[in-house]
Amino acid sequence: MPHPAHPRVLQVITHLDMGGAENVAISLAEALHPEFSFSFFAVGGVVDNPVGQEMARRLKRLHVPVHSGTALGFKRGGLAQAGVRLNRLIWKTRPEIVHLHTEIPETTFAVASLLGLPAGTRIVRTVHNSEIWPAWQRVGRLVEPRLRRATVVGVSAACLDGLWEFQAGQHLPLTPRDQMRVVYNGVSAPPDAAPEQALRPADHPIRVLFAGRLEPQKGVDLLPELLTAASALTARPVEVTILGHGSLEKTLKQWVHTQTLPWSVTLAEPVANLAAHLGNYDLMLVPSRFEGLGLVAVEALMAGVPVVATRVRGLSEIFPSGYPLLCPSGDVPALARTLAEAIGAYEHYAGVAAAQQPEIFQRFNLEGMAQGYRCCYLGALQGSQKERSVQRKRSDLKKRSGRETEGS
Repeated sequence: MPHPAHPRVLQVITHLDMGGAENVAISLAEALHPEFSFSFFAVGGVVDNPVGQEMARRLKRLHVPVHSGTALGFKRGGLAQAGVRLNRLIWKTRPEIVHLHTEIPETTFAVASLLGLPAGTRIVRTVHNSEIWPAWQRVGRLVEPRLRRATVVGVSAACLDGLWEFQAGQHLPLTPRDQMRVVYNGVSAPPDAAPEQALRPADHPIRVLFAGRLEPQKGVDLLPELLTAASALTARPVEVTILGHGSLEKTLKQWVHTQTLPWSVTLAEPVANLAAHLGNYDLMLVPSRFEGLGLVAVEALMAGVPVVATRVRGLSEIFPSGYPLLCPSGDVPALARTLAEAIGAYEHYAGVAAAQQPEIFQRFNLEGMAQGYRCCYLGALQGSQKERSVQRKRSDLKKRSGRETEGS
């Protein structure tokens, strides 16, 4: 039987809050809602902050329902509660495709699948990081077999390599290559720079931005030493803004309040729709230890903002060959020197970033991302039809064989 005119796609995300995976899922709903009927299952619900509320408003404008999994921590029974609720939602709404984003949704789906799911439900899985199950190795070993038949999308080639490495290291079957593909994250083209920004005085402080989860993965623990060392290497005035939440927030906040740098340093809440505010900054700092891709770096380059970053898997796929502001992971002296160089010669590096905008937009635009996932969804639906056809043929053969046996 043909698939419905508007196939139902259930997006399963960790929560509505700051995160590249959440932005990708919502952007897909915005781009593909004329063709697919979307709904969302947020394992941790909608976080009550500006980012979470803006994400909820984006989905509300599309009339996309959002279902919450649990308010409990996983160790306090939240995983079981979320898994049961996801299972009930799938049986109630019967989505043709369940699309999983990152490990918490994948684990929740694995629990839901233990209770049984409707036949023919297709799974699309987006791998958003180049290191898979970094803190949940044992959990990952149990979950991976539940995802063996999923169509797998990597937001970079490094993500697919990372998945294979984890599977091989855990002695699990490797996902077949024909079930995998790379679809780069896409971002909107930035608005034109305001005239007052283009004509700002030469002695205006260079505005450096770090935006992301305040976690070791993002290199946040390096920021105090990095910024202190860089501030000693340039006399140019600088304003540093750090936007984010995470486990290192308390430590970073204490440092910000006690630091004595010649620079201004501000720690603030994450900003909803950060891409629209990038014109307020001159440099982006991304000292990550590993990434899937690095959406903030893409958005910055798309806006013509130079990015000082680490040369790590996934993240390095963004930058053109020979990009001059990349450093080894965890190398604080190199990061400090490169940041100071970018500040001191800001006008030069702003020109370099501006020259790369057309290539960045060509590789990381929303239309390309939407088309990639559209192909994945349609391929998954086609696979479901073939599978049902094979099952019907097998059933017919069994019935025919049974009648022949009775006749003899």
